[in-house]
Amino acid sequence: MSNNLVLRHRIPADANTFYHATTDPFSNFDALKGELQTDVCVVGGGLTGVSAALNLAKKGLSVALLEAQKIGCGASGRNGGHTANGFGSDLGVLEDILGLENTRILWQMVDSALGEIDENIHNYNINCDRSFGYIYAATNSYQLRELEILHNRLRTKYDYEQTTLLEKCDLDKLVKTTRYTGALFDKTCGQINPLKYLLGLTQQLKEMNVRVFEQSPALLISQTPDISVHTREGCIKSKYVFLAGNAYLISDDTKLVSKSIPVTSFIGVTSPLSTALIQSTLPGNITIADCNKIPDYYQITNGGRMLFGCGVNFLGKEPNNMKQIIEKRVKRLFPQLTAFELDYTWSGLISSTINKLPHIGQINSQIYYAQGFSGHGLVLSGLIGKLISEAITGNSIGFDLISSIAHRTFPPKPIKNITLGVAECFNKLRQQL
Repeated sequence: MSNNLVLRHRIPADANTFYHATTDPFSNFDALKGELQTDVCVVGGGLTGVSAALNLAKKGLSVALLEAQKIGCGASGRNGGHTANGFGSDLGVLEDILGLENTRILWQMVDSALGEIDENIHNYNINCDRSFGYIYAATNSYQLRELEILHNRLRTKYDYEQTTLLEKCDLDKLVKTTRYTGALFDKTCGQINPLKYLLGLTQQLKEMNVRVFEQSPALLISQTPDISVHTREGCIKSKYVFLAGNAYLISDDTKLVSKSIPVTSFIGVTSPLSTALIQSTLPGNITIADCNKIPDYYQITNGGRMLFGCGVNFLGKEPNNMKQIIEKRVKRLFPQLTAFELDYTWSGLISSTINKLPHIGQINSQIYYAQGFSGHGLVLSGLIGKLISEAITGNSIGFDLISSIAHRTFPPKPIKNITLGVAECFNKLRQQL
């Protein structure tokens, strides 16, 4: 890095989310004004940054966190809430990259991170509507065969025995659609309200004297020789910086810009459904995602609404017909759901890499970064935050393992835009099928 690193921030779409509308408002944090000295400055107030800050504070370091907008306004306050194991890429790809033994270690890390979510919920008394049970639904025979391979691989190679294969007749008892041929059920995965969980962790930051600042976008990091993070009205001098803004943070470091892209995903939440409608669609009350490259994912929320996510925009934009896209996908799966209203619709940015694996590392010995969770950020955010905190305090084993994953570079902007435009056209065609 040169002496200066310039940062920009993508502004999240309006937070007209079900989570924000039904969660008690959180007290505001002041903007940074003046100069502050600390051990670590975390840039980004989502689950990755908050998790890192919490783990660092537990280790006795002084921490300041800068959020460009408000805590939870980005992906951590608007995702589907799925506590799903694994990565966006399958285990076979990881085994080819890291080898079986390192992939086993990585799987155990993610599985432990899933367990730590429940530990945090219990230890910090976070009411975030946690539910258990997750279905990976196959839409064709090929996907069902892949699920069978995954099920056997998890048992024989990873000693993971939490999954059960479901034949179509068994699946029909849990979800009433003709679109699926079978599924894989995982009893430890499930869902939470991600905003409530994030705010619960943020409350712990206050109690551990972590300095949190909202409306304080980090604009410049200088190193002459002390490292300083500059905002509009203040400056934090620190020993280390962790860039945890993911898809909402843009730096002028080519290493970061070239390895991931922002992708927009859409979610809608219906008005409350009657017991009869729930029984006619999702009687199992289990979280579901299909196995398509661009999946539909949905569940019944606390309060009897259906939360439904689908589609992507590869150019990082929100389409004008987002509500119609979601309605069409719901009706395609559940034609028996003839009358429903979407009370809430919103979009959010996902940072995606080519291999769908997290991209973490260091710009230099003092600046860490994490991005590219590729749709699996709810669980991975806690893991990556913890690994960054361990690396800063001298234990870099887990960090070194994930940061060793090689990432291909996206093509230069003109070519990338053409490629993504073609992908967007393909996605629109898929939605018509």
